[in-house]
Amino acid sequence: MTGEDHLGKAVEWLGRRGFEGARLAVVLGSGLSPFLSGLDARVSARFADVPGFPVPAVGGHQGTIVSCELGRRPAIVLSGRVHHYEGRNHGEVTFAVRVLCALGVPTMVLTNASGGIDPAFAVGDLMLIVDQVSLLGGRRRAQAPTFRMADAFSPALRALAREASVARGIPLREGVYVGSLGPTYETPAEIAMARALGGGAVGMSTVSEAAAAVAAGAGVLGLSLISNVPLPGRFTTTSHEEVLEAGRAGAARLLSLVEGVAERL
Repeated sequence: MTGEDHLGKAVEWLGRRGFEGARLAVVLGSGLSPFLSGLDARVSARFADVPGFPVPAVGGHQGTIVSCELGRRPAIVLSGRVHHYEGRNHGEVTFAVRVLCALGVPTMVLTNASGGIDPAFAVGDLMLIVDQVSLLGGRRRAQAPTFRMADAFSPALRALAREASVARGIPLREGVYVGSLGPTYETPAEIAMARALGGGAVGMSTVSEAAAAVAAGAGVLGLSLISNVPLPGRFTTTSHEEVLEAGRAGAARLLSLVEGVAERL
């Protein structure tokens, strides 16, 4: 069975169970599963039950898909994702986003927990992603012959996020997200390189999903929760537990901001 066969079966399976008509979908990053506690789920399922869905193997990624409302708009939330560093190929990493696009979801909200490499950032900040730099290599299958990534993170959606942040009193930083392969946290030299490339935050996800969503014609909004600030003079040993704790602390603010964006769609 080909990847496209799996995709079609996943779309059909989800459609039969009420996962249709969503105006937006949210992919939750590491430790952000408490986002779900603020939702009134209409339907939920495990990734393992959806045909072809790759199941996360990393702590802090539940592997649950939920149909709900956000800001009075029908929505789908994915609690978890798979990563390239788990040995997953490009098709597997982007599978969930491509399924959501095939379901007709027009707006993707991609979230992550990341390291803040802008000296102005602090742990717990939310960063609006204005652009991305992909440091991923290797083979991949394009979802379109060629496509542009200029304005991949929709200016219109970014404007809505800024409006929502002001209306709800949620400080919102802005910056470029640098996506690396992982699974190692960056060395001081790698952090210096990411800063030289214009990065504001660095992590191990999002960039492939964003490209897949753009190729499928969806609007993309990117939000990073700053879970640590690994800069010279502020460097501490980063652990996955630290990332998960930052996610638990920031999930409520992230939910409020996304609800504010949804209200404005």
